[in-house]
Amino acid sequence: MTQTHRTTYNRVAIILHWLMAILLITMLLFGEDMMEAGREHAENAGASDALWLTNLHINLGAAIMILTIIRLAWRLANPPPPMPASVKQWEQRAAGLVYGLFYILMIGLPITGWFALPAFLAKHPELADLSLFGLTAYPVAPALPIKIVILHKLGSKVALALLALHVLAALKHQFIDDSKIFSRMMPHG
Repeated sequence: MTQTHRTTYNRVAIILHWLMAILLITMLLFGEDMMEAGREHAENAGASDALWLTNLHINLGAAIMILTIIRLAWRLANPPPPMPASVKQWEQRAAGLVYGLFYILMIGLPITGWFALPAFLAKHPELADLSLFGLTAYPVAPALPIKIVILHKLGSKVALALLALHVLAALKHQFIDDSKIFSRMMPHG
C-alpha cells in the first residue's frame, strides 16, 4: 500500500504515542504530587525518599522531551495517515492546533522545569544529588531572576486541558461520528 492509502499509523508511531501518553498522564496527574512529597520528605524524613521522588519527576520529564523529539523526527519522515473523510475541515485544523500545542508543551515543560530547578535546590540543597537516568549528575540550569516555576505549573494545566480535549474529541469521533478513529492508533497485525 502506498502512504496515501494508509488509514492507520505505523507501529513505531503507535508505540511512541502510547508510551508518551502513559508518561504524560503520569506527570500531569502526579508530577506536582511527586515534587510536593519530595519536599515533605526532605523536610521531615530525610533526603533519600525525597531524592527518589524528585529524580523520578525530572527523569520522566526528560524522557518525555527525548521521546517527543524522536516522535517529531519520526513524524516528519513518516507522515501520518489522512484523517477519515467524516472529520470536518475545522476539526482537522483544531486537531492540528492541539497536536502542535502538545509538542510545544512536551518540550517546553521539561525545559521550564529544568530552569525552575535551581530555585528548588536553593530551598532544598539536600536534594542536590539528582541524576539523569542514574547515569550522570543532573545538569542544573543557570538560575533565572524570575519564578519560572509559575510558567511550568501553568503549562501543566494547559497540557491537562489539551489532554482532556484530545480524549473527548477521540471519543466523539469514535462513538458519535462512528468514524472508527480509534483503529488509527491501535496496534495492528
